[in-house]
Amino acid sequence: MKSWSGYLFSETWKSIWRNKASSLLSAFTTGFALFLLGMSFLVSVNLRFIFSTVEQQMEIQAYLKKDISESETSKILEIVKNTGGVREVNYVSKEKALEELKAMFRDKASVLDTLGDENPLPASIRVRTEKVEDIPRVVGELKKIPGVVDVIYQEEVSRRLASVGRAIQIVSFGGVVIVGFVAVMVIGNSIRLTIYSRRHEISIMKLVGATDGFILGPFLLEGIVLGVLGSLVGSGFAAGLYVWIVQRVGSVLPFIPMLRLDFDVLCDMLGIVLVTGVMVGMAGSVFSLRRHLRI
Repeated sequence: MKSWSGYLFSETWKSIWRNKASSLLSAFTTGFALFLLGMSFLVSVNLRFIFSTVEQQMEIQAYLKKDISESETSKILEIVKNTGGVREVNYVSKEKALEELKAMFRDKASVLDTLGDENPLPASIRVRTEKVEDIPRVVGELKKIPGVVDVIYQEEVSRRLASVGRAIQIVSFGGVVIVGFVAVMVIGNSIRLTIYSRRHEISIMKLVGATDGFILGPFLLEGIVLGVLGSLVGSGFAAGLYVWIVQRVGSVLPFIPMLRLDFDVLCDMLGIVLVTGVMVGMAGSVFSLRRHLRI
């Protein structure tokens, strides 16, 4: 077992070193294909992050009757908090609502002079849901609560946002699948060309009685090694380009939420790219050797 392992690693290294040009070309071709896959994944994750950020800012305002008591308000708050799909509940008193109104019109204080000491604003409850799709149902539940006189929310915006969310999921998944398929084709062709250039070597090994497994082993390991190298190259370029894009967009359009490339996202991307590179490297070696071996 030890001699076979030694032979396997020795032949793999010799093969890569002897065919430096084709191995390097294969690794960089693989890296380019996996770079596209990595960028597709990062764009997909970022689109979902932007949608999630906008989704979390959607707010429902439920206005309470003017003469409502503290006990009634407490009961309403408890009912709202226990409503399915509700993520966050904030109570806004009449005094706080007036303060916010004054802050909004701080440059036009004369507009509020006619109010005097009177506060005509009602208390309200601000509600945020888990998902934008939950908004219509939560609004319906709020309207049924005694003591709630009006419920305001951006109906058209929430409906369109829900449609955008579904579209982003479909487009993101489709983009990753398409780019992944392209990566598989590019990597497979690259490995096929490498093996084709060594077809005479394979024929000689067959003539001297080498078994199919004996011949396949180094090629299989070589495919894995080139897949790993390509994955690291592709992931590195994808991460670097994405960080540069985020910095540029952040400086030019700071109001657009962009997902920072943290450790978890980087690991997710590297995992997907690495698994793809290894699997395609192995599959490419096996399928490319079919015409030369009985497998």
